[in-house]
Amino acid sequence: LLNNRHKQTGEIFDEAVATMARLNRDAAAAATEAGLRAATDVTGFGLLGHLHKMCRASEVGAVIDRGAVPVLEAARVALKDGFVSGGTRRNLDWVRPHLTHSSDVTEDDLLLLADAQTSGGLLVVGELPGHPVIGHTVAGSGIQIR
Repeated sequence: LLNNRHKQTGEIFDEAVATMARLNRDAAAAATEAGLRAATDVTGFGLLGHLHKMCRASEVGAVIDRGAVPVLEAARVALKDGFVSGGTRRNLDWVRPHLTHSSDVTEDDLLLLADAQTSGGLLVVGELPGHPVIGHTVAGSGIQIR
């Protein structure tokens, strides 16, 4: 969202640049040290697309706690202001048939989770000590993907 806004307006978001520069370094090291071997970086397919691809390849499903997924506030503003790329909308259209979600999950929530990232975080399969687990079943605000 912020990269799309930057492309259209020239605005620079220092928080986004700083996040991209440090985002995966510590998590990648911790995952390797913990012996985890299944991970992908969240990029063009967005979190939902990459998670769907991993679930499909592994023949499993997953549940996302929408509230546990970190989102920059500036990205929420960019979404509200309409800076949604065609790639993000195509991601959501592609993955939507494989989703079920609670009634409090909005279209904006799904667009944020399908956002075609330039440099997103790591999606690691398994529990990584010291990092948030976003796949536990939760009451409300849950999104299931298969």
